[in-house]
Amino acid sequence: MPASPCFVNPVPRRAALASLALLLAACSEHGVPKKLKVGDAVPMSRNHILEPGADWRSVTTMDTRVRLYRWRIADLIEQKRPFIVVFGTPQHCTMCVDQLSRVALVEERYGERFAFVHVDGYKDNTVWVDWGVKGEPWTFVVDRRGRVRQVFPGQTETSLLEDQVKSLLAEAG
Repeated sequence: MPASPCFVNPVPRRAALASLALLLAACSEHGVPKKLKVGDAVPMSRNHILEPGADWRSVTTMDTRVRLYRWRIADLIEQKRPFIVVFGTPQHCTMCVDQLSRVALVEERYGERFAFVHVDGYKDNTVWVDWGVKGEPWTFVVDRRGRVRQVFPGQTETSLLEDQVKSLLAEAG
């Protein structure tokens, strides 16, 4: 008997559903890095920074026109300086662009007293691996002891980021 014209092969549909589930989970709490949680010490990462005279393409995949490429994470830890680090690849992630814009607003207000870092997955993948980052964007708040104070998956309200900065600055006295 010939196959029905309405027959749908279930294998491609299952594969598509599995792929969709993985995509949706990328920025959920299930994608939380297993290596780093609140209270954990962060790695002494040597992320790329924008060297004098260098083009933005040396540190990120999209010209975001923000000042998030001035600091190496390892240097901030050694200096006992609190910081916020955003993991995201703006070339293909619109949520990452939005998160970088939010962090840039806070950086404009506090950038002289607090450090802000962006780590692009295409430029600094080893840093992503060291931190256990999967999915994007992820934002980590790190205290002056080099320990994770807060982790934000996905987009974060600017006021929440600002509250974290104010809290860590107040601790410094």
